[in-house]
Amino acid sequence: MRRPIAIIVLALAAAAGALGSAPAALAAPARTPAKVVIVVGATHGATAQYRRYADAAYAEAIKYTPNVFKVYSPNATWSRVRSTAVGASVLIYFGHGNGWPSPYTYDPQYTTKDGMGLNYDNNGDGRLSDNENKYYGEPYVRTLDLAPNAVVLLHHLCYASGNSEPGHSQPTMTVARQRISNYAAGFLQSNAQAVLADGHRGPVDYLRALFTTDQTIESMWRTAPGNNGHVSSFTSTRTSGVRALMDPEGTTSGFYRSLVTDPTLTTTKVTGVVDTSRHPGTLIAPGRAEVRTPDAPLYPDADAAAAGATETAVAQTVGTRLAVLARATQTAAGGVALYEVQGLDDPTIEGVMRGPDLLPRDSAPPRVFSVFPASPVLSPNGDGVADSASVEASLSEPATWTIRVRDGDGATIHEESGEGDDPSATWDGLVGGVPVAEGGYTYRLDAIDQWGNAGYRTGSITVDLTGPTLSGVTPAEDAETWFAPNGDGSRETVVLGGTVSETGSVVVHVRNESGDVVRAFTVPTATSTAVVAWDGKRSDGAIVPDGRYDVRLTPRDAVGNAGTPVSRDVTVAALLGFVGSSKSVLYPQDRDTLSTNTRLSFTLQRPGTVTWTIRNAAGTVVATLLDAAAAPAGATGQNFYAYGAGGAMLPTGRYTSVVTAADGGVSATQAVAFEMAAFAIRPSASSATRGRSFSVSVTSAEALSTTPRVYVTQPGHSTWGVTLKKTTAGTWKATFTLKTGRPAGTVRFKVQAADSGGRWQHTTLSLPLR
Repeated sequence: MRRPIAIIVLALAAAAGALGSAPAALAAPARTPAKVVIVVGATHGATAQYRRYADAAYAEAIKYTPNVFKVYSPNATWSRVRSTAVGASVLIYFGHGNGWPSPYTYDPQYTTKDGMGLNYDNNGDGRLSDNENKYYGEPYVRTLDLAPNAVVLLHHLCYASGNSEPGHSQPTMTVARQRISNYAAGFLQSNAQAVLADGHRGPVDYLRALFTTDQTIESMWRTAPGNNGHVSSFTSTRTSGVRALMDPEGTTSGFYRSLVTDPTLTTTKVTGVVDTSRHPGTLIAPGRAEVRTPDAPLYPDADAAAAGATETAVAQTVGTRLAVLARATQTAAGGVALYEVQGLDDPTIEGVMRGPDLLPRDSAPPRVFSVFPASPVLSPNGDGVADSASVEASLSEPATWTIRVRDGDGATIHEESGEGDDPSATWDGLVGGVPVAEGGYTYRLDAIDQWGNAGYRTGSITVDLTGPTLSGVTPAEDAETWFAPNGDGSRETVVLGGTVSETGSVVVHVRNESGDVVRAFTVPTATSTAVVAWDGKRSDGAIVPDGRYDVRLTPRDAVGNAGTPVSRDVTVAALLGFVGSSKSVLYPQDRDTLSTNTRLSFTLQRPGTVTWTIRNAAGTVVATLLDAAAAPAGATGQNFYAYGAGGAMLPTGRYTSVVTAADGGVSATQAVAFEMAAFAIRPSASSATRGRSFSVSVTSAEALSTTPRVYVTQPGHSTWGVTLKKTTAGTWKATFTLKTGRPAGTVRFKVQAADSGGRWQHTTLSLPLR
C-alpha cells in the first residue's frame, strides 16, 4: 500500500491543465492485456441469477481485453479461483458474503469472514453443487496473487458494503463502517489497491469506465449510475494509506455502496491502457531515438545527408541518445528518410541522420494520472488543523519531478523535487516563517522521464483563513426553551439548528450559570444545514442538575477556521416526567363495567407544586385534579372516571391530561392524550380522494364479541361496509378504495361492533372528500 497521506492532501488536477475537470475519455477502447476474472460462488437459489449477471459482465469485459475468465459455481472451488486469479487486474465476485461485525461467532483471524463463499463438498458425496459452500475469509484472500494496482468488485454480497442480511435490522453507521473496512482488508493485503462493493447493481458500468476513461477510481465510483449522492468518507480501521467511502441510500441507512481505495489509483493504472514508458515501433518526430548502426554518420545538414557527403559526417557510437527534432524535407538515395537530431545527453551533437541508423525510443511524456483531493484548501493559522498540506500524485511512469507553489504574481514560494512515479511534497503555507495571505495560489508539477520527455500539470490552491457563519439559529433567542432528560422518553433532548455558510463542523460548549463548561462536543456538517442535539449529559455521562444553561455553537470550516459563535439559553427541567395514562382509549359513556376509567399519573424527582388539569380537544379545562398543590417526590396517580368539574360525565372525544410542576427554580409542563369513545379511528390521511386507496386503523376501548366493520358513506352513493382485519389485541385495520364519480364534500366512516356483553356500539369520523 501507499504511505499514509499527511494531514490534508493537496491535489493535482484530474485533467490536463485544470483542477476538477471531467474525466478524459480515451481516444478508443483499445484491447489490452489486462486480465479480468469473474467468480460466481455457491449461493443456493440465487446462483442462477448471479451467473446471468456474471455473463453480462463477461460480455462487457471482452470488448476491451481477450483475457476474461469465468469461474462459476459449481466449479468455483478455492483452488480454482486462486489459480485463475493470478495476475488479474480486475477480480469480480458474486455470491454469499460473511463479514464482521455480524450476529455470528467472532473469529479474531477472520478465517471465514470478509472473503468469498465458494464450492465445497460439505456432505462428502463427491459432488459439488450450488447449495454447498464454504467461506474462505481474510487469511485466504490476502494470498491472492493479483496484478499490481488490481481492483476487486464485490456484487450483491451481504456485509461487504456495510449492509446486513435480508430480514436483519439495519446496522448503525459505526458498524457499517467497520464492516466496510474489514471486508476490504484482506484483499488490500494482496496486490489489490481498491475494493468496491455494490449490493444492488452489477459491474457492467464499472467495467466500461475502467477500460474507457482516465480518472481516479474514486471519481469513477462517485459518478457511476445508481449513485445515491450521500457520499461520506471515514478512516479505515484496518488499512492505512487508503480512503474509505460509503454512499448509503439514505443519510444513515441503506448501506449498499462502498469503496476503499488508494486515493491516487486510476482506471488507466488498473487496466494498463496507457503506458508512456514503452518504445514506439517507428520513429516519431519530434520524439526520441538512439543510434542503432555502428559509426552511423551524423551530417551537418540535410543537403549533406541527402548527398551522402561522408567526408563532412561525424561517426556516432551505438546507443547514443538523441532528440529527434523534425523530419527533413529532403530524402537520401533510395528515398531514405532523414531526421534532424540533437544529443539528449550532449547538446553539442547536432545535425541530420538517416532513419535506418536510428532506433525509436520512448517519445511520450509522463502523464499525471491522479490527485487527491480535488479541491485543496489549507489554513496555516497554527491551530493544528490543516496548517500544512501534502501534495500526492501518480505518474504514468517513473520520472524526475518538481512541484512548485506560486503566488498571484507567478513567483515560486515553495518547491520540492524527487524521483519516482508517486510525487509527494508538503507545503506549510508559510513564506519566511510567516503565513501567506488568504486567497488563491497555483501549483505546477513538472515531470521528466529518463528520455527527457516532459509532462506537467497545473492547478489551484486556496488558502482559507476566514471562518464560516452560522445564521438562522432555532429556537429563537427570545424563546423559552426547555427539555426534561429524565428517561421517560418525552423531551429527552434539546435540538438547535441553523444554516452554515461552509461545511465542516459545529463545536458545542455547554456552560452552567456559573460559567463552567459541563459538556463539549463537535457535530459534523456535511451540508449547509447544522443540527445539534444535547441530551442533558455532562462530559462524564451524568445528567446535569435542573437549571439554565448556555449552549454556545461555534461554526468551523473543513480546515478549522472558527466563525462567530451563537448562543442560546436552555432550561433543563427533569423535575417532572412519566406523565401517563393507563389507557389510550376508554368508554365510560356507555355506563357498563367494561371500560370505566383510566389511571392518570406523573412522577416528580423532588417535591414541587403541581397543577393538574384535564382539557378537551379545544384546549378548554374541563376538570381539575390538583390546583397549585404540594406534591411529594415520586409517583402520583389518580383514577379518572370521565366526570367534569360540575360532576357530569364528559362527552366522548379526545382529551389531554396536562401536568405543570414547579419547585421555585424550574417549571415544566408535560401532557398525555387519551380518547373517550367506543373506538379510536386513525385514518391514513387527513382527507380522502375519490377513486383512491384509503386505510383506517381502529383501536377498541372494550373487549368485543363480534368483528368490527367500517361503514363508508359518500355523497351520492349508498352506504357500504368493509370488515376490519385484526392486527394485534384490540386493534384492527382495513384498506379499501373510495368510489369514483358523484360530488365531493364529506365522507363519513362509522366503525361498529358488539362488546363482550353483547351491546352494540359505534364511533364515527368525518373527513373532507375530494
